[in-house]
Amino acid sequence: MAKAKKFDLKEILVPAISLFVICLVFTGALAAVNAVTQEPIAANMAARANAARQEIFEGARFTDNGDFFTAMEQNGALLGYCVDARAQGYGGMIHITVGLDPEGRVLRVQVIDADSETPGLGRKVKEDSFLKQFVGGRDSVRADSIASATYSSQGVADAVNRALEIYQEQIKGGEVQ
Repeated sequence: MAKAKKFDLKEILVPAISLFVICLVFTGALAAVNAVTQEPIAANMAARANAARQEIFEGARFTDNGDFFTAMEQNGALLGYCVDARAQGYGGMIHITVGLDPEGRVLRVQVIDADSETPGLGRKVKEDSFLKQFVGGRDSVRADSIASATYSSQGVADAVNRALEIYQEQIKGGEVQ
């Protein structure tokens, strides 16, 4: 008969403490990397959003109204609005800017961030051939999905619909003239 092994606290504590220290060091390293990269990532996203607005309303000046931007000609004439919106895609949040005319019709949709979508399929939501289907939409839009990228396609449609809701609630609703 085999002899029962004697319980040794050191055999349990040394590996447990070692694992705890390793986890603590890596957690600290990840927190430090996050702190260093958070501002540049936010600045990059803001630059991408600004570029998207300029692409929709070339040469316009923009007034930030919180959830949307008013696009004006240099002489002060209203061109329309750009509304930033987000919705869940397959791999994460999809961030878009929707250009709307003064009556609330979609002029153009620009994808700011869909980088977490599936490469090849899901990222096709960035292509003009897909985004053109939303042009002219006013109250609500539906997407003709990209084959094998249904969640990504629906995410863009949901974000466009969110932008249209913001228009209805905040712009048409009387907060902005």
